Amino acid sequence: MVPPVSPRREVVTGPDLPPALGPNSAGVRGGDFLYVAGQAGTDPATGEPAGETLAEQARQAMRNVEAVLRAGGSRPELVVNVTVLVADISGFGVVNEIFGETFPSEPPARMTMQVPLPHGLLISIGCVALVDSP
Repeated sequence: MVPPVSPRREVVTGPDLPPALGPNSAGVRGGDFLYVAGQAGTDPATGEPAGETLAEQARQAMRNVEAVLRAGGSRPELVVNVTVLVADISGFGVVNEIFGETFPSEPPARMTMQVPLPHGLLISIGCVALVDSP
């Protein structure tokens, strides 16, 4: 008889991670996957929006995603799916540009939706990534 497999679940923590905007974790490792919660374009040191433009906030949101990926044992090249929430879909070209900077080759699957975001935020980016092999 094969012994049952014990599921592995670990909350990602670290001093360089942006503060959560609610009762959630920045990331959770589940088995060989890392689930990164929506990361807003906020400055991790202040919790405030990292500028007034979509480009400023999007670049910071990507930096926040990368911080969670690295703290969770992954990296951008291992991202398989991204969900992007924007306050105004008219900025889709800006999102595409920054997405291309972050994922210059073999980009992950992506879904982008316009939704109302709180606190003057213009973007939130979450993803699912593979965990790096030890």
